[in-house]
Amino acid sequence: MCGILLHFNSEQTFGRAHKESLNSGSLENLGDLENSISELPSSSKTSLSGSISPIFNVLVPEILARGSDYSQYYCQPHLELFSSVLSLRQPLTKQPFIKDDRFIIQFNGELYNDEIPLHSNDLEFIYKRLQDYNGDIIKTIGSLHGGFAYSIIDLTNSKVYFGKDILGKKSLAYSLIEGTGELFISSCFPEEDNQTTFFKECLNAVVYVFDMNKRSIGMLRYEDSADLPDKLAVNNRWLTDDDPSEEFLVSELHKELTEAVRRRVETIFPVHNSKSKFAILFSGGIDCTLLAALCAEILEGPVTIDLLNVSFDNPRTKTDPSQTPDRRLARKSWSHLEERYRNSQIKFHLVEIDVPYESYLKHKQKVVNLIRPNDTAMDLSIAIAFYFAASGMGKDSISECKVLLSGLGADELFAGYTRHERIFTGISNQVRRQLKQKPVKDATVYKMNELVNKLRQELQYDLSNLYIRNLSRDDKVISCWSKEIRYPYLDYDFMRFVTSKVPLSSKLHYDDQTGEIVRKYLLRLLARKMGLDWVAEEPKRAIQFGARSAKMEEGAGKMKGTDKIY
Repeated sequence: MCGILLHFNSEQTFGRAHKESLNSGSLENLGDLENSISELPSSSKTSLSGSISPIFNVLVPEILARGSDYSQYYCQPHLELFSSVLSLRQPLTKQPFIKDDRFIIQFNGELYNDEIPLHSNDLEFIYKRLQDYNGDIIKTIGSLHGGFAYSIIDLTNSKVYFGKDILGKKSLAYSLIEGTGELFISSCFPEEDNQTTFFKECLNAVVYVFDMNKRSIGMLRYEDSADLPDKLAVNNRWLTDDDPSEEFLVSELHKELTEAVRRRVETIFPVHNSKSKFAILFSGGIDCTLLAALCAEILEGPVTIDLLNVSFDNPRTKTDPSQTPDRRLARKSWSHLEERYRNSQIKFHLVEIDVPYESYLKHKQKVVNLIRPNDTAMDLSIAIAFYFAASGMGKDSISECKVLLSGLGADELFAGYTRHERIFTGISNQVRRQLKQKPVKDATVYKMNELVNKLRQELQYDLSNLYIRNLSRDDKVISCWSKEIRYPYLDYDFMRFVTSKVPLSSKLHYDDQTGEIVRKYLLRLLARKMGLDWVAEEPKRAIQFGARSAKMEEGAGKMKGTDKIY
């Protein structure tokens, strides 16, 4: 993982220089970590090489926090770059990556191309692809499989290519100042914006091309290039004669999800040691419990897997952290997992992270700043839960894992939200009232093909907007702890299987005889197949409600999730 910061100014000559630093140190508790982060601005704002840009200097400490293993400042006439590196594959590869007189690469993320050996490095692979494609950057980007953000400077053609993967799993923003053509590219937003330095979050599935001579930006959308991957289209099949059997679908789902998890846990070779190689953001619900069970099936022991569960001391609800819905469910699922895999060498370590109200208040503004441009009460309540969960600072133990697995994507792929179920609520209520021999008050004539198409459109919209609603926000609050988040459910091959092969009727199951509606139907069948019956019936509960991070302050009871926080 890497923090990316780039600054181009045709009217300023930065000279030629670089300054690098190997970062190290241990943090024993939350207080040490808070002090370390609070000290970053004073230790980093001293200009690394005489940089004249206050925006660049303000962003340096935010970028530095994202990579705890290495950082480097590099500049040449009209360009200055700063990178921080969290090394998850040995040997550590320095960034900015410069191997010839043409390309300068900054890369944040992980690649899962089959051609990359387990102990090889992503940047070396990208550079080799550039050579294989004779310097064709678009072809190179199109050949990369994984979650990433990047900037690639082509000095020969005086262009800067930057952007994200097809889903937009990593945060990346840019600002092109009108009039001067001054360009900033950054993994983070500055804490405060004004009209002249307005940063925009990069769109997913777009390659941005900045011409350093013309000082202008062009956009190449993935759908407009044969060299870039196709966007995924959700199928609209519903109980057709050609649908495969449930047994076959569950078996294929098991296989595909197993491979998605394997790709994300077998490539972790950090430069530092920890008791566990990775952790799982763990509410105890079906999505994360499936990931935990699949990890137990994949890994050869002895292995310990950290399960990170966060709960808040919420003065408004007067709920003790130990009694939140997510804490109770996490303990239940952890206990069952321990029992289920007791004969293996896989151990699950539940890390209970309690957040006192005082800590919430202390860190609230930092999280508000981190999640820009997201600015709603709902964004804050979700982001601050992930922020504290990613810290790993449990009440009885500390998780030092640098890689976190998340169940994000399961609800978007398998119709897990209430709004998905609501599409069929009208017709379901009609059937239920008829069965109870009660008068049907709703006289609407529902057409199944229209309901199915509406569900398909909703799922397509969810996938298309993941980057701005969830991914960029969550990346920023997790990466600020120098940790990386990985999403098995958002593996491209797995998503292609689900969107093209799994019928809608196996995602949102509707029984026209009883009116019963079951969300994430196929995932629940998989849970039963794997012996996880206790979690197969668990309802969806959003993290901000399960962890009690929503409406934390007195008087916030009437606040809506869409209300602005600044």
